[in-house]
Amino acid sequence: MPFTKTSRTHLRAVSLNHDEYALKAEKYLRQAEEVGARTSGRHARCIGLEPQQNQCIMAYPSASELQTKHELKLTVQAAQGFRLAGEQYWFDSAKAYAKAAALWKESFKDPKKAAELYKEAAIVIEKIDSDFANEYYRKAISQHCDASQYKSAAILEERMANNHRRKKNFESSIQEYERASKLYTAANEFDSADRTLDQTAYFLGKVGRVRDSAYSYQSLAKEQQANQNMKKFEVPRTMLRVGLLLLCDCLQKSPKLDFFEIRQTMEEMYEVDCRFEESSEHAFFVDMVKCAAQGDLDKYVDCLHSFNLLSKFDDLMLDALEGIKTAVAERANMVAKEVKR
Repeated sequence: MPFTKTSRTHLRAVSLNHDEYALKAEKYLRQAEEVGARTSGRHARCIGLEPQQNQCIMAYPSASELQTKHELKLTVQAAQGFRLAGEQYWFDSAKAYAKAAALWKESFKDPKKAAELYKEAAIVIEKIDSDFANEYYRKAISQHCDASQYKSAAILEERMANNHRRKKNFESSIQEYERASKLYTAANEFDSADRTLDQTAYFLGKVGRVRDSAYSYQSLAKEQQANQNMKKFEVPRTMLRVGLLLLCDCLQKSPKLDFFEIRQTMEEMYEVDCRFEESSEHAFFVDMVKCAAQGDLDKYVDCLHSFNLLSKFDDLMLDALEGIKTAVAERANMVAKEVKR
């Protein structure tokens, strides 16, 4: 078949009339309120009647249900209209979505639909006010849990945690990551549960709660080993984080070099994964403990350089190693003074 040249249509930009969408949305919202008022009045009249009269009216249960569905449809249309009308109407859009969600929750007892609409309300307002969005996320999470949709609830919890993290509100972020990890576990999403638990442990360390961070990493190591997924090969690395964080905390808070808690924790780790005792991570950790006890700063530098060639450290581990280095230097000065005496 010979090639024939065809004409092409030129693409044109599509412009939205924001004022028109806003007016339509306000119209839908007024209509929804009128329908809701009629439905509420009918329900109130039914309550005030005698039982026999009430039975007569309740013979038509679908009428009230249809009115509520119509109100719901108009409310969602209003929310969509406000959403298209532009940023200045997004608060109105979020409120309309939330109103529709409340109708699904209270009138139809449908937590799944309510959760989806609360989520839409949060997404609309998230770019303007993430704190306001988090309130809607919490309502969506509650509805997802009522519907046993734990994975969906966990995703929203993680989204809330990220919102807090962007605002440098790390304490709230830690709480949300921890809840997300539990919900992922309830949904049998173990990889996601490990990821959010890792985030919990990391930010605990960054806000100065080093001991809590160490024990969160210990819980992570146990989960990695118990779930029998590919993450079990990362257990020795996670155990090293536990040891270094605990060592740093003990050296800063106990000048007497009391390593009892560290030994006890390591013995528990040996039971979790027997490979740890024979690993390079364990050998490096033992070297760090010896350097701290002996005040051998040269050996500390050599061990750190050798191990860092095999595996890189993140900023949390570098902070812990800096704390250990400070303690080793102080111990070295004490040993030097004792030798002079």
